[in-house]
Amino acid sequence: MTQKSKKPRRAIWGRRPLLALLWAATTVFASAAELPAGFVEEKLLDGINAGTAIAFVPDGRILVAEQTGKLRVIKNGKALAAPLLDLTARVDSYWERGLLGVAVHPDFPRTPHLFVLYVAAQPYPHHVLSRFAMLGDTAQVDSEQILLEGDDQSKRGGKHPAGHQGGPLRFGPDGKLYVALGEPIIPSDGECTSQKLDTLSGKILRLNPDGTIPADNPFHAQTTGKYRTIWAIGLRNPFGLAFQPETGRLFETDVGQTSYEEVNEIVRGGNYGWPLAEGMSSNAAFRNPLHAYPPVIGRSIVGATFYPRALPQTPDAIPYPAMWRGKFFFADWAARWVKALDPDAPTNVVTFAKGFNAPVAVEAAPDGSLLVLNRGTIWRDGKKFATNSGSLVRIRYVGAGGAAQPTQSPPIPKRLSETGAFASLRELRPRDGFVAFEINAPPWQPGVRGKRWISLPPGQTIKFSSDGEWEFPVGAVIAQHYELEATGAPFETHLMWFTGPRLCRAAAYRWAADGREAVLVEDAEIAPVPGASRRQWFSPGVEEQLNLDFVVTGFLLPVNTRQLNRDGQLQSWNARGWFTPRLRAEDLAKLPRLAPLDETSASAELRARSYLDVNCSACHRPGGPSRGFFDARITTPLAEQKLLGGELMAGDLGIAGARVVTPGHPDKSVLLLRLQRNDAFRMPQVSVNDEPSPALPVLAEWIRQLKSP
Repeated sequence: MTQKSKKPRRAIWGRRPLLALLWAATTVFASAAELPAGFVEEKLLDGINAGTAIAFVPDGRILVAEQTGKLRVIKNGKALAAPLLDLTARVDSYWERGLLGVAVHPDFPRTPHLFVLYVAAQPYPHHVLSRFAMLGDTAQVDSEQILLEGDDQSKRGGKHPAGHQGGPLRFGPDGKLYVALGEPIIPSDGECTSQKLDTLSGKILRLNPDGTIPADNPFHAQTTGKYRTIWAIGLRNPFGLAFQPETGRLFETDVGQTSYEEVNEIVRGGNYGWPLAEGMSSNAAFRNPLHAYPPVIGRSIVGATFYPRALPQTPDAIPYPAMWRGKFFFADWAARWVKALDPDAPTNVVTFAKGFNAPVAVEAAPDGSLLVLNRGTIWRDGKKFATNSGSLVRIRYVGAGGAAQPTQSPPIPKRLSETGAFASLRELRPRDGFVAFEINAPPWQPGVRGKRWISLPPGQTIKFSSDGEWEFPVGAVIAQHYELEATGAPFETHLMWFTGPRLCRAAAYRWAADGREAVLVEDAEIAPVPGASRRQWFSPGVEEQLNLDFVVTGFLLPVNTRQLNRDGQLQSWNARGWFTPRLRAEDLAKLPRLAPLDETSASAELRARSYLDVNCSACHRPGGPSRGFFDARITTPLAEQKLLGGELMAGDLGIAGARVVTPGHPDKSVLLLRLQRNDAFRMPQVSVNDEPSPALPVLAEWIRQLKSP
């Protein structure tokens, strides 16, 4: 989605971890990507351990960097057993640190130099840009020549300064080496330094290949020492760099926080606004991105490359069709697609392929193919990291007569009427087999209200859990319909088709104003809620492989025991034989239930904790994408939730004695205070509405009732 309007941008001081607010990319998917007709996917290397970058050697070898410190080699189509370089003993690979970038000298082999960027563990965590002599299939560790050392991250402030490391390396047409570094500290714990010239954080750097600093760098006269390498400032986490072959223009992809993922054209001395702005801006001091799209949860822009307009004439090369030549290709790690942008018409963004396994880098190969490095896991923070889960694939064009590469599933229908889920759209009547259900505590979605139905295949059952998540049979379908609160007009309908116990395909369909049809939302977008001023809606678009144990904003599944335990619903489903194991009457009487905010007969504690369970626990739970310590699930005993007197990870908002919840003191309870805010300290950080949550008075009442220790 291209953001065309320009509007002032608020100061951004909160934090959206680079690749932490995530979803199913922690699960390794084996299915092939969905490609255009005439293209095929080939796997070149499997079992990659936390891949980060790709580079080509002019003799045809392909280098693949692993975050944990090894640089692997593909030669003559086969992976060599021994790595070209092994920096495991030197690298700090926690969270987003590690071996991050790799480049080969453009005059190789006459100048047999290999360049890498990594985060060293000793004597303190810091970026190191080094050059190695590459002889044959080996780059000796003892040949290392350090060209640049970054700032000491242990002194940068913040409790967890291991994110936002940046990392891409590129040689420009001027023969200089360009390096992108992120802003690694948690902004709410310290001062962001992307705008400052006495740190390297949040910058694009420019050096000579021998490590000396070009005298024509833009801030050379204003700085000293290594800070004279600064070429551009005001970036958050630059994850991709690419030079346009025909013009030498430099482009960068910047991972966003709570507003936008960006594609920027990098110019000498340019200021890209972070942390004072994100996305499009009316501030003339900042350069606007060419393209920006909202991240919310489940979007993280990563590597990038240019597909050249013309390829060298080689016997095996089949160039891509004209529509793809000269385009800037970029990937999204969490959305799992690769798109292409025309830099001269940046509103023209086209999806090239979907369904990759957490892509982290893309490179145009000399033979005319496109290489995609699938990471297949989250970053190394110890929660859901999966070793050896990555792969390197090649996307080749085989000619106009080639058929589209087969996929495991048919394409998702473009119109709701084509899904077969509803017998009548006008009456909003599902087909036979669907059963309507209601929930105890609807999620807070201003301006809309929901209706829900479920269908199970004949003879199939749900694996029941009293306090955990249910598992659904293959072929189950859940429909959630949203209508406008003010008028009752249909607005958007979501369908989930289950392909595994906690895995489904999911799609959002937006209704036309006349209410006759709903059309597939191809890409995630933020749209206004009709007739509701200041209210916006986030539509998740399409997810081919949605893992329900992770987070994609917009697709909600309030189908569990505590939500369905009302008005005899569990008894009814049990009587249908839908549960395994089948429930006994004495079991049903003991099951938990949630209470909505307006159920005044329920205690403030039950209503407050129900709200947190529904609206916050997708992120705030063990193994969830939030970096916070507390568990928002109501099924966790209150004494074990780390709410009451809970330790803060992302700052105390300058309030002495503040905790997650400070019993008896709403004014010192950061959970409540962040729900009250509309700036980047807000919770949830990805909220698209500025109006206050209806939970605020209930939460304040509950906190006041709690006894101080």
